[in-house]
Amino acid sequence: MLDKLLGGTLVDSVGKIIDSVHTSEEEKGKIKIKLQELENEINKKQMDINLADAQSTAGGISGFMQRSWRPIIGMSCALAIAWEYVLKQFIMFILAAFSIPHQPLPELDMATLFPLITALLGMAGLRSYEKTKKITK
Repeated sequence: MLDKLLGGTLVDSVGKIIDSVHTSEEEKGKIKIKLQELENEINKKQMDINLADAQSTAGGISGFMQRSWRPIIGMSCALAIAWEYVLKQFIMFILAAFSIPHQPLPELDMATLFPLITALLGMAGLRSYEKTKKITK
């Protein structure tokens, strides 16, 4: 029964369970209408939360972090890749070409960073796929 609730929308899942129970068609209809009203109320409350979050004008560091934590993580990953695979290699080439003595340049632990990058790109790809298929949830 629980697997039926977890698959699909709440109204569809509970509606199938209600259909399997021996009740009159009128009772089934009333229950389905009530379930649809509950689901609509839940969706409205979630939209209210999303709207309040989007309209937030919180200032200071908390407001900044609320609005921009995803771009900050993405830019951090981009900068780490740029450093490790472009800038550091270019600097090392220049130092070696002109025989300039130098200390070892800092290395980033890309083994730790790549799972984060993969997750970010995967979620972006999944969202792009949803947009092309016009999936709105």
